[in-house]
Amino acid sequence: VTVMGCGGGGNVSFHYPAESMAFPRLGEDHPTLFVELVHDLRPATQREGQGGLTTRRFPSDEHWDEPVTQIYYQALVQDLTQTDLVAVVPLRSQADYVLEVDINHLGCKVSRSGAGYALTGLLGAGLGYVVGQSGGAAAAGALIGIGAIPVPTRLRAVCEVQLKVRDADGEPFFTETCLGEITKDTWEGITSRKEQQWVDDYLTVAVKRANACLLGQLRQALTDRAADAASMEP
Repeated sequence: VTVMGCGGGGNVSFHYPAESMAFPRLGEDHPTLFVELVHDLRPATQREGQGGLTTRRFPSDEHWDEPVTQIYYQALVQDLTQTDLVAVVPLRSQADYVLEVDINHLGCKVSRSGAGYALTGLLGAGLGYVVGQSGGAAAAGALIGIGAIPVPTRLRAVCEVQLKVRDADGEPFFTETCLGEITKDTWEGITSRKEQQWVDDYLTVAVKRANACLLGQLRQALTDRAADAASMEP
């Protein structure tokens, strides 16, 4: 699944890994499931991509071609299908179960060291003075240094989602919230804008981890229900 994104600050695509999560089959007949609604409950800081020099959140909503709800819907349906856990059906009337999704968090945050900016500025100023032997060259070097010299950087990608499943009679059957999170410490310059690489390397993995948790719990709930039904048979 590839979900494209665009915006005034550049394009970001969501390339969701195609590898499947291997779950043992529940039986010969798959339960049928209809994905009804995906609610976007993310905070404004994630929707708007807020941040400054030391902390920035991305991608903002304007950088996706499709809403985050559609991005996550496609990823979830892919995982539901590839796990061989249920059969996703297009009509609610065909379903044994109806699923709703709340997206609590989905996005990336990059945090850089404020002290690192001062150090890169000093290094750049020193280099500019040595090369240009002037205060003007030192000032220019400071600006270049701040932009180009790597500083300690922490990258965090997170996906927190709640699944709510009802049976065909509308009765609550399953509710679970799972968090997928990746944190990476690295060195990056202030001008580094590797949104596409960071989304590919970290956010997709965070979503995969959250879905693995959710679908593992859902499988257990379906297994328990099947066992209860079997015990009631004469």
